[in-house]
Amino acid sequence: MRKVILVQSAILLLMLFGAIASAGQQAFLIQNSGWMEPFYTDGRSEFKPLITAIVEAVVDSNESVTILSFNQTTPQNESPTIIYNGTIGAGLRGAVGHIELARKGASKALADTDFNEAVSKTITGPFKGAPGIIWIFTNNKNSPNNSAETAARNRDFYNLVHAEPSITRSLAFPLAMPVKGNVYSANGLMVYALAYGTEADDHLQTIIANGRLKKVITQQAAQLKPLDKDAVQMIPKSVINAPNTSAALGADGHTIVLNIDVSSHQPVVQIVASLENLFYPYRIVSAIIRADIEGQGWTSNLAVSPESIEALAPGGTTEFTVAIPMQAELPDIWSLSSLFDFGRQVRIPTVIRIRLENQQLSVDDAFRTRLNEIFPGDPLPEVFVPPTFVQASTASIPLLIRVNYPLLPLVIVMGAIIALLGAGLFFFSRFRSVGSYEIMVDGLTQRVSLGRFDNKPILNSSGQQVGIIRRRGGAPTVESVSSGHTLILRV
Repeated sequence: MRKVILVQSAILLLMLFGAIASAGQQAFLIQNSGWMEPFYTDGRSEFKPLITAIVEAVVDSNESVTILSFNQTTPQNESPTIIYNGTIGAGLRGAVGHIELARKGASKALADTDFNEAVSKTITGPFKGAPGIIWIFTNNKNSPNNSAETAARNRDFYNLVHAEPSITRSLAFPLAMPVKGNVYSANGLMVYALAYGTEADDHLQTIIANGRLKKVITQQAAQLKPLDKDAVQMIPKSVINAPNTSAALGADGHTIVLNIDVSSHQPVVQIVASLENLFYPYRIVSAIIRADIEGQGWTSNLAVSPESIEALAPGGTTEFTVAIPMQAELPDIWSLSSLFDFGRQVRIPTVIRIRLENQQLSVDDAFRTRLNEIFPGDPLPEVFVPPTFVQASTASIPLLIRVNYPLLPLVIVMGAIIALLGAGLFFFSRFRSVGSYEIMVDGLTQRVSLGRFDNKPILNSSGQQVGIIRRRGGAPTVESVSSGHTLILRV
């Protein structure tokens, strides 16, 4: 145990000082100890071609790749041993082809194996403590002589895979490959992928998602770690109790898109969905479901039904309903703040968190059967036993709420505004209208123009002012006439 603690301390120190290296680096650890004998001596073995095929599938041309053989260090033997270091090239296939079985010093006895040593020395050696992905090719056995230290080494590897915080993701691929050697025979092998560091976790997830590895390994990866996040996925089926509202899975296959036609009464949207178990190869024996939503200052616990899961097989689904109250987030359809949103779509990005509490996991029976076919007679490898300290998980599911504002309220409001403007223009034009009127001044006729609420002095033929006419809302009237003159208005 002291050895494990010292190794983990060294790893943590190197993480602090080695973060400048690229997370794109990958190392491939190839077991060449005793139990691996048939993979090397059977002339029909596809072991080495499988290794090169996987390397070429997962490594980009500009990435750093290190190929190492590993067994167990002794005074006469150092493990692991670098056999290739560089980028993808012709030398890689030749290097893999020259790997041979390792022996204990000068004796004919085949070497034992120490997985924990191989992983730790790869991190402190070629990786220099920086993030990277470690691939392990093994038959999942340590010692051909079943030494007393085998159980301890298995426990060290288990702790490294499950409990070591710097190992952020652990995947396993059990592969069938019948081989018969001079000493042993086997039905298959195990390929592990360990992500060292957060950046390597992202890189490993990208490798799995891009599908290139599927061309070599069609078997789904068994996720050993993490078992505390992304246990489930929501697949929306329908929406109830919310007219003019729909939910569907987005183009990325992960985001839920909720379309809402805003109205004067915002509903509590109840999404009926399938909850899918993503924890292959683990069955969710039981768990309590909790949910909440968060986004743009909006935080709320959500009601779910049912509130628990039982006996959900990997890849299996169960129906559940989550209720999302909308009225706290969406403005009223007639509010001034919504006026300029009518006729367009407002997007509200949020996240639904599904928490599984009191989570109990077990290895699925179908996976046990597959392992028994590949490793007949062997007990279930301890590394597949879910750790007891993981009793909860959280799945963060993006929810994009698309609020559609109808045009009708905008049409009504704009119509009212146009009507008011029209009435105003009409009265304004009437107010400012200018009329032409005929007037007799001292027996002579002349025409004058006069606007509303206007007055005008009247001059005779000699240019003298003889009176004033005034107009209010209607026809003008004579306001005053000078003595000795006549002023007659004809309307």
